Amino acid sequence: MIIVKSHEFSSITQTASADIATFINKNNLKKEDILAITVACSGEATLTYGIFYYGDSETKEITKGFLGW
Repeated sequence: MIIVKSHEFSSITQTASADIATFINKNNLKKEDILAITVACSGEATLTYGIFYYGDSETKEITKGFLGW
């Protein structure tokens, strides 16, 4: 079943925006499945990005781990 999913990226530097691009590429998200990409400033230098997209409820997306992608 296709549902709306989301994932959040936060960073003190600008690497979170690059992580969104990597997330999209690694998980083969199609342009038409991406609903919105948002950004919020949650501190003096901390940026939080969020992506909302359609995805299969049974699929586990590839995410950034402790040692990277």
